[in-house]
Amino acid sequence: MKKVVITVPRAKAAILTKSLAGIAYTIDDSEERVSYTLYVQDGMVDEMIRKTHATLNGSDRVGTGAPIWTGLIPEIRDAVGDEDRHTLIEVSTPDFVISPYLDKLKEEWKAQVQREERAPVEKILATVEDYSKFDINKVILAAIAGIVALIGLFLNNIGIIIGAMLLSPLLGPIYALAISIAVADRKAMVDCIKILTAYVLMLIGIAAVVTLPLSFVIDLEMTPEIASRMDANSVYIIMAILLGLATIIALAKGIPEGIAGVAIAAALLPPAVVTGIALVWHPAGFLDALTLTLQNVVGLVAGSLIGVVFLKIGPRDLISHYNAKKSLARIAWFLFTMIVLLVFISFLV
Repeated sequence: MKKVVITVPRAKAAILTKSLAGIAYTIDDSEERVSYTLYVQDGMVDEMIRKTHATLNGSDRVGTGAPIWTGLIPEIRDAVGDEDRHTLIEVSTPDFVISPYLDKLKEEWKAQVQREERAPVEKILATVEDYSKFDINKVILAAIAGIVALIGLFLNNIGIIIGAMLLSPLLGPIYALAISIAVADRKAMVDCIKILTAYVLMLIGIAAVVTLPLSFVIDLEMTPEIASRMDANSVYIIMAILLGLATIIALAKGIPEGIAGVAIAAALLPPAVVTGIALVWHPAGFLDALTLTLQNVVGLVAGSLIGVVFLKIGPRDLISHYNAKKSLARIAWFLFTMIVLLVFISFLV
């Protein structure tokens, strides 16, 4: 159960009261604003926010390009009037609620026809906000994961490789990129692409830098774990697409990031490290390893986009929703072209 506090300017209180008809709530009335406190089931939050947004948006707000009630959008100051500084929706989860009346409503709600439970897009945006920012701690973690994976690859030890996957923070930028595309946040898209590119190049570079001196000191062997990442089979693109799709759905349904992130790391971390190894130690396999890495990156992003479409993640505002769909279509065509190109290359190398 969620506690929802809706605060609106006094001028909008009347229309919101009509929208909340049939819902139990309390009112905190002040001179400039009115606050409504509601307790709703988790599966009802998204629909409640949608109805509230539609009510507050009104005919005079159509086409502003941003919901007037959310503080998550930086452009809020340009999209709203002064009175809307009092307009917000706050959602929290209380430790527990004791109310025979709410217990009765809960049972009635469960008895109804099963509804599709969706996480509000605002909650999803909040979870990915940090992923689109450069974090030196995550860079260091990725570097350590790359070195650990390199050791596991040369020792042919799958346990060490899995340990590196658990350390790897590669899930964040791919997940954030898919969500940013879904809501047409161009700045976040560019930031995520930069971060993801930096991670991949760093893993390749670290593997090359570590492997070069090792090749002069130790008699390195071509282990099965390394050899398997020098096979740019086109079937890996399908695997990456499925992993990207499954990961987005898992995260949206509340599965912990540490579990879902292993799937992303499994597809991306070892191939990137092997690409670095091949660059300085086995040049004949470099192109294969690089192609496999690119296949997995493109496949993971494509699968993630399929996931956000399946989950119907997007802006609430109609104009923003339309623009996001156009942007998503263009990026989908680009990814499709890249997949076809990489499949063709995989037959040549």
